[in-house]
Amino acid sequence: MDALILAAGTGSRMGGIDSPKCLLNIGNTSIINYQINCFKKLGFEKIFVLTGYNSKQIKSHVDKDVILIPTSNYLTTNNLYSIWDARNFLQNDFICVYGDLFFHKQILSNCINNKNDICLVIEKNIRSETMRVKIENDHIVEVNKTIPLELSHGNFIGMSKFKKHIIPNFFNEISKLIKIGNHDAYYTKAIESMIKNKQKIDYVETNNLPWLDIDEKHEYEEAKKIYQNMNMRYF
Repeated sequence: MDALILAAGTGSRMGGIDSPKCLLNIGNTSIINYQINCFKKLGFEKIFVLTGYNSKQIKSHVDKDVILIPTSNYLTTNNLYSIWDARNFLQNDFICVYGDLFFHKQILSNCINNKNDICLVIEKNIRSETMRVKIENDHIVEVNKTIPLELSHGNFIGMSKFKKHIIPNFFNEISKLIKIGNHDAYYTKAIESMIKNKQKIDYVETNNLPWLDIDEKHEYEEAKKIYQNMNMRYF
């Protein structure tokens, strides 16, 4: 299994940082090196990082066995376009995570162990600022930021798994969306297109293990506290 880290963004909501968010220190490590360490300990074969903003900093920060994939339109598009640039690299089952996602290693392990074609990690304790999901018949039927809170069944935390044989279908939907100009779209829009084509989308829950999608300074401070308090035997 391979890993794909989406780390092209500028982190504008953090208030003028001059390095990619994934390089923020949460203790004795950066977010991205924490992620990479989790992937390596769980036996991932290849780790890809999609880069854009200040990509040279990421290159100098990660091990040489990490494969960097440059993106060209990160200032004017969202991660639907970024992940398109990885289409020629992803040949195996893979886990995709946002570069600013801090997560307990067991969450990643539970996602790996799911056997379905596509699996999203969700938390059912709804957070208003994060992408939401709607569930019917034990499968995800919507995943976006416009689902009303009262109709939502949880949040997508920014971690997903794709089986090898479903990758061509996934990128086919991304291609269609790009052709009609979805510049601000997240890659979850391609997942919703697959749902409309009868693709079942499974999920695993966080089971109240800690995670944070670090968009703002207060979330960054909280991530540092959680990292410090974690039982390090898991890592």
